[in-house]
Amino acid sequence: MRNLLGRLNARPPEDLRRIAAFWQVAVGGADRARQIGPLYRTMTDPRAVRDAWDRLNDDEQHVVRLLVLREEGALSISEIADHLGTSEAAARETAAALYRVGILSREGDDDPLPVGATPRLFVPRELALLFRRIQDEIEAGDLSGTPLRALLELLDDAELEEAAELWGIQVIPGLREREDLSRQVLHQVSDPARVEAVAAKRRRDAARLWARVRGEPGGAPVALSVAAESAGLGADGSSNAKRLREALADLETALLVWHTYRPDGSRWLFVPAEIRAPVPVDESVPPLTPLVTPTVDATSWRHPHALAWDLLTVLRELAAPPAPHGDRTAAFPRVWLRALNRRLWNPGDDVPPLDYLDFLIELALAEGLLHRRDGSDGPHLELTGGIREWRDRSFPEQMDRLRGWWLNSRDWIEGRGRADIEVWGADWRGFRRRLLPHLAELDPAAWYPVESVATWVAAREPALLGATFTAATARHTARRNDPDVDRREAAIAEAVRVAIETALAWFGIVELADAPGGVRALRSSPKAFSGDLKTAVPEPVATGQPSLAVLSDGEIQLRRPTPLRIWSLSAFADPTELGEVSVYRITAETLGRALQAGFDLAQVTGFLAKQAGGEIPPDLMAKLEAWAQGYGRVRLRRAVILEPDDEGALTDLQHAVEESGLSVRRLGDHQLLVEVPPLPDGDEQDRTRDPEALLLARLRSRGYTPQWVKASQPRSPSGATPAPGSAARSS
Repeated sequence: MRNLLGRLNARPPEDLRRIAAFWQVAVGGADRARQIGPLYRTMTDPRAVRDAWDRLNDDEQHVVRLLVLREEGALSISEIADHLGTSEAAARETAAALYRVGILSREGDDDPLPVGATPRLFVPRELALLFRRIQDEIEAGDLSGTPLRALLELLDDAELEEAAELWGIQVIPGLREREDLSRQVLHQVSDPARVEAVAAKRRRDAARLWARVRGEPGGAPVALSVAAESAGLGADGSSNAKRLREALADLETALLVWHTYRPDGSRWLFVPAEIRAPVPVDESVPPLTPLVTPTVDATSWRHPHALAWDLLTVLRELAAPPAPHGDRTAAFPRVWLRALNRRLWNPGDDVPPLDYLDFLIELALAEGLLHRRDGSDGPHLELTGGIREWRDRSFPEQMDRLRGWWLNSRDWIEGRGRADIEVWGADWRGFRRRLLPHLAELDPAAWYPVESVATWVAAREPALLGATFTAATARHTARRNDPDVDRREAAIAEAVRVAIETALAWFGIVELADAPGGVRALRSSPKAFSGDLKTAVPEPVATGQPSLAVLSDGEIQLRRPTPLRIWSLSAFADPTELGEVSVYRITAETLGRALQAGFDLAQVTGFLAKQAGGEIPPDLMAKLEAWAQGYGRVRLRRAVILEPDDEGALTDLQHAVEESGLSVRRLGDHQLLVEVPPLPDGDEQDRTRDPEALLLARLRSRGYTPQWVKASQPRSPSGATPAPGSAARSS
């Protein structure tokens, strides 16, 4: 386990006393509980962790930052040395110093390491979260001019609920939405009398700090050291350190004083403008305040036409055997969904996001790329011939058409599977077109809480879903003190939130990311709002490099993706990594899939050589040839044998077949072999185009009587001359 309490319990008493000295905690006696309790409370206090960070040297800060920002967390001494660019001896000395003060722990604690095992170090979970929070604060820089609404988004749910209670707001943990709590806190803060009442309840040390920071001329920030000295808390020692931490906690919990870092790393305190000079809040439309941008975890690079690319991936998977039966995601096997999820630009945690796959299927049905077919085991999806024209379109053209189908859909195709909201009678075409102009007003350089944007839009546009509609939603709001209006706004806000987190994000009209406190944030894309969404993002400029690179181990690096290249490549290779350079891999299994679909090895190698601008690596070529031979494919062609009673009719029969456009050749002295191609895709039900039926009709028109016979039935005696129009046998 990597929790801090367990790590402290694993330390001997002398270690605990040394850790307590560094963290400026007074512990006494031999009772471990009396030592560990105060130490744990201090080490999980953000103010104590800020103090501890200041006492670390540059190398120690580097190691802590390295470990807390990694997803895996644990590193060996040699790995730490590599990251520091120093020797293992120096890295070991730095790690040992951090271990002595309780910041680093070793996997396995004091248990003996197995012979040959390398110790791995990590920061305990609670400390890692707080040190990560400090990195966010440092990167955010000076927050003294930030609006209080944006500052509230930096708090986690528990901190916001605790602050709300101090301001006289009834809180039911887990049942009050952040947006609702933030709005009510801002309303309470706008009352000068209430600000004074909250400040009057602070303890003596906190009151001194409050007076010093609030009294700074012009509302400027005050250096933490200066404020502490003025409050009589600047002297060294664990007692004063504890008093200062408690005073800061008292003020910060009440939202009266906030801590901030300046670019030089110095620490300052300030009073937000809304508390220093309260102004009544206009609640007709809730304010929309950007988040502090450096605190937002921006998502990784995403292809500007990710949705169109994902649609190609889905179509390819539906065309490849064994394709799932059914016409909705709910009917598809979970194992198939998991495999597909790994190949998408817009993946979910385990399977594609709710409604995403059904959304793509609806767009493909509208475009004519798929059609539903009823079978004995229920409806299923089949590709149409329209895929040939579709793959030849550019990505901007594809996105343009897909956006058009979405904007004009009369159904809520992006949200029909939601369990948290259900809407009847809404004008979805009007909803989308009325929503986009509101989002276009957002600053494209700023991040906003999704919940705040949804509430803001709902208040501005009461007819967003149409003049009349019915909705059932778990969302609650009580802004207007009118139950009917509140319920309407709640439904509209929930529909806006769903639209933002589904179609708008999938099309790249907005970008989503996570912010501290579990807040989901959005940033608008200025290119997506050009005109009426018809201006397409340009294709990447050609760099002069080949479109793809082929490596000897079967890896294929796709540098300039186009729909046609992706469609062709996905026929015989699977994507393993999507990015600015996407990586595909060809294996024996993927090549076998292509051979089963009717491709030849020469087609595969010819495509790769042409797109790579050179020969395929010899090692890979040898593998491909071995895989193709090992696949053991046997080609089958349908044919009909014509055997007339009159051998003299062979020449006339041959001419008749050739006039039908079929391939024919002599088979010995008495028979003709006619190759009969299969029906074109999608024509299984159209028997008028059956090549066999056309052949029989041609024979009848020439005066022959086709007759199916068993293969074992003997032919007529040689030389027998049937009467004109007598039966000619075919088999």
